Amino acid sequence: MAPSSPMLNALLLASCAAAALLLFRSRMTKGDLWHATLTPLSSIIGSGFLIMAPLLASIVGPMAPVAILGIVLLAYAIGHVIRFNIMHVEPRLADGRPHMGTREIEHLGNIVLVVAYVIAVAFYLSLLSSFLLGYLGVNDPDLERGLTTAMIVFIVCVGYLKGLGGLERLENISVSIQLCVIASLVTGLAIYAGGFLTERDIRLDFPQRDAFTQFQMLAGALLVVQGFETSRFLGDKYSREIRVASMRNAQIISGIIYVVSVVLLMPVVQGMDLNHIQLSQIIDAMAPVALILPLTLMIAALASQFSAAVADMAGGGGLLRENSRGLLSARVGYVSVAAGAIFLVWAVDLLEIVALASRAFAAYYFLQTLLALIHSYRHSPKRSGPRRVNECLFIALALILAYIIVFSIPAK
Repeated sequence: MAPSSPMLNALLLASCAAAALLLFRSRMTKGDLWHATLTPLSSIIGSGFLIMAPLLASIVGPMAPVAILGIVLLAYAIGHVIRFNIMHVEPRLADGRPHMGTREIEHLGNIVLVVAYVIAVAFYLSLLSSFLLGYLGVNDPDLERGLTTAMIVFIVCVGYLKGLGGLERLENISVSIQLCVIASLVTGLAIYAGGFLTERDIRLDFPQRDAFTQFQMLAGALLVVQGFETSRFLGDKYSREIRVASMRNAQIISGIIYVVSVVLLMPVVQGMDLNHIQLSQIIDAMAPVALILPLTLMIAALASQFSAAVADMAGGGGLLRENSRGLLSARVGYVSVAAGAIFLVWAVDLLEIVALASRAFAAYYFLQTLLALIHSYRHSPKRSGPRRVNECLFIALALILAYIIVFSIPAK
């Protein structure tokens, strides 16, 4: 089917409409579990589902599908640590029974993470403003900062006036738009990739690097799929069981999206300049697939950055509420995160400090593995099979995360 085929474009619109019908009309999307899933899901897929395929292709070439599978599995294992802590460590912290050092590690991790959230909110919305104004042909740094500030103010007003439920409604709209576009994208790419692979081989012209540098860059790419930890900070509305299930569901859904999109995008990225990856280049590369995809992907790019910022605002507000032991409400937390993000937008070059946010996320995960390891060693049944498996997993993850903190470099 040619890209200009009316039948193909109609098929993509139909798949988008079917996804919209499911998301907006299904009973599944009306329950607490789906609403709790929105925050981690929007943060994970909002962080980089469009950029992951060319990013990994620029690092490991045709091995990108294997790399994304490894990254998704590693992220899921880290998610297991956070879920373990929600169920076992969080209750002991809440009732004042933590072992010496546990609360200090938790507080340190929370301080590191809230800084990362502030940077992330400013960065995501700055990218959104830059991309939108660039698409309109406007190049004005002050206007870009002003638009970013206006969006931060809008989000925090919704959060302050409507609470977590208001932020979830924003996420519902933006994530639903993304998922509809993803349904259309996967349909078009599946048809295109099927025809491509029957006629040609995938040949990627990617920068040749030594193995150590590749692992350093892959370590940096892990943080693109962060965001699942936001379930941890929704405790003022959802039970521990729902938060655990929401994180698991979000990681499974996003993991499938990442793996499938990377596999299907391999024929498309071979025509890109993998030495200088830009979002506009990715969208332009969709034109050979179907005429409607560049426009829909532009919409998805805007929605993804917006939803990721909303999710991190929600996570940051909940984190400040928890870290203050309830002295600060989540609403005050949203205002604090917004104030910090606005300061960063006007005071610093975000591209220079976003790498610090990535290391901060890795540091938070590292501290969470220490908490899980301490709890398992002191409180799990002796000579238990699950305890031994968990402790081996926690030690392995701690070593991997320590490597990421020390050696990871930006993947670009």
